[in-house]
Amino acid sequence: MNLDVYTRVGVYLAFISLFWLAVYIIAKTLKLDKKNLYVKPFIIIYKTAKFNKLLENMSSKYKESWRYYSTLSVFLAFGLLLFSTYTLTGNIFKLLVKSEEAVGLVPILPGVTIGFEPLLYILPAILIGLTTHEIMHGVVAKLENIPIESSGILVAFLIFGGFVEPNEEAFRKSESISKFRILSSGPSANLTVAFITLILLNVLFQQPQGLLVYSVSPDSPLYKLGLDSWSIVSEINGVKLGLTKPSIPFITPYQNPLKELNRLNITDNVIVKTDKGVFNISLVEFNRSLNVRFYVYPYSPSIFGDLIPRPVTFTGYLILMYMCNINVAFAIFNMLPVYPLDGYGFADVFLSKIKNHTLRKTVTICLNAFALSLLILNMGLTFLRFRILS
Repeated sequence: MNLDVYTRVGVYLAFISLFWLAVYIIAKTLKLDKKNLYVKPFIIIYKTAKFNKLLENMSSKYKESWRYYSTLSVFLAFGLLLFSTYTLTGNIFKLLVKSEEAVGLVPILPGVTIGFEPLLYILPAILIGLTTHEIMHGVVAKLENIPIESSGILVAFLIFGGFVEPNEEAFRKSESISKFRILSSGPSANLTVAFITLILLNVLFQQPQGLLVYSVSPDSPLYKLGLDSWSIVSEINGVKLGLTKPSIPFITPYQNPLKELNRLNITDNVIVKTDKGVFNISLVEFNRSLNVRFYVYPYSPSIFGDLIPRPVTFTGYLILMYMCNINVAFAIFNMLPVYPLDGYGFADVFLSKIKNHTLRKTVTICLNAFALSLLILNMGLTFLRFRILS
């Protein structure tokens, strides 16, 4: 990691810290806590009774359906707890030996680990994922007669969503099955959202038809031929492009969406097939470079064809794709047995059966240390293998 990267990260962290310091000072000066708006370091919480009423109304309707859902969630969550541990352990091996098959784990740091443009597609997915997760915790808590202490809107660092806070004392005294149902309802909700968006992706969109052009340099031989942003390039020198559908992390094997592009053998003369025609181009004067930038993901037209503009179709596809992927990630990571995640609470219900206090505490610490090491190793090896900050 060179000095420029250190400088970029330092400037980013300094800017974020100053922003939150300003927010904190303004909140204290205006005494916003009297209006149920609480500001702490890197956290903003807005509490409202209206959200509590919404949860109560939701839980009172279709009680039997919620009961079936919460019971099924227990089995799903137990499977997720085992699956998350297994997949993250296996991913460490892949990062060490087969990095091309590994899934990279990085924190979302705008401008550092992710560009601001992709963030526009990711934030709606995070908002829906977190809010759905917390709403289902609240609905099932009400179903199990656990009072809700507070609920509302939460902004943590740069991530925002809804939150629900059940009464800790009532939760602690509740039966084990009630705890299991409440804890498992959140990750199961994320799986449900991911499943629904996966269906929408397969129903509303056709198979990929090529790579979408992000920009064309004025120095490109294709620029004078009319190729511009949002054009589709389907083939170069006989190699079909954009055939690889985006993978779902930890569910389907990872495939580089641009793998066909990397196989290209650029010669002095190339044949480029696009939605605007087939071009036979000489690259002798252009150092064998097309000077064209593509979007990372291939273009899948909607079932409505050209009735919907291409930018709208592509944006909708990306939002749904990230919603599916992020909700899968939420479900998996939330069931890791690391405090304060749902997986820790789930495991703690089992560990509470151990009568020996010293043994129970020792097992809890070891379990936390093991799960936390899985996260740290996956992130650390991702940064090293893929040179995220280089």
